[in-house]
Amino acid sequence: MNKIGLVIAVVGVVICLIGAALFVASGDSFSDIEESQKYEGKDGEMKLEGYAEGGWLIVTMEGNYTNGRSAIINGSASLTDEDCDLISNFTLTGENGDEYFIPTCDNPDDTTEDGWVHIGVICDSKGRYSNQSKGCPDGNYTWDTNGTLINVWDGEQIIEGLISGLTALGSGLFACCCGVVVLILGIALAFLLQDDKDAQQYATQNTDHALLKNDQDDGFKPYEKSGWDEQEDYIRKEKKVDETEEVKEEESKPEEDSAEKKRSGEYELPPPPEY
Repeated sequence: MNKIGLVIAVVGVVICLIGAALFVASGDSFSDIEESQKYEGKDGEMKLEGYAEGGWLIVTMEGNYTNGRSAIINGSASLTDEDCDLISNFTLTGENGDEYFIPTCDNPDDTTEDGWVHIGVICDSKGRYSNQSKGCPDGNYTWDTNGTLINVWDGEQIIEGLISGLTALGSGLFACCCGVVVLILGIALAFLLQDDKDAQQYATQNTDHALLKNDQDDGFKPYEKSGWDEQEDYIRKEKKVDETEEVKEEESKPEEDSAEKKRSGEYELPPPPEY
């Protein structure tokens, strides 16, 4: 197999593993959303820290909006008149005696169909969801909800968890798709491309064996290739005989020329003496 193809296949496997790791990370990010829950109960105490000058908390309860659903499809949605009157009596009292719960009957950003509706915010120090900007000093707070079950969620943590989870999920899916493509490409190249050593060996074999041999799978029948081999040996033997005869003729030619000169009366004069 070709080494380049094997390397590409290994790279594809590594990319797939990275994609799997991103999938796991997306699950951890979504699990962080559950950890953003700060309170669940009816009437009771809640401890808050770190919301004096930043962040905000969303308060929810079971129910539906006026559109008959617990999520907002387009624009904003409003609580029913009955629920709006109900939450107007909810209170969250701090240790200093101040009230911190801000009811909101109109909500623009509840997009989760979960059977729960947004009913207000607390610790909204920057006035994101109401005209009131009021942070929550560190300490204990007391809820009075007339026996209604509520949940309190960290808004910033929910948004960060959703963004990081969706980003990791999309990146993991993209990495896995790319890894599979690279892996398939590497496997194909590993089997289709010929290695350099194999190519040299193949070329050497073809040079040494220009004529057909019996052990080659070339489509000829054994008796056809056997006759071709015999003919090849005969041609080689005949060529050797012709070369031997030519050598003998060249060796005997000077003697024949000398004898012919003698018969014709032609003799070579001796060289003149030296003085």
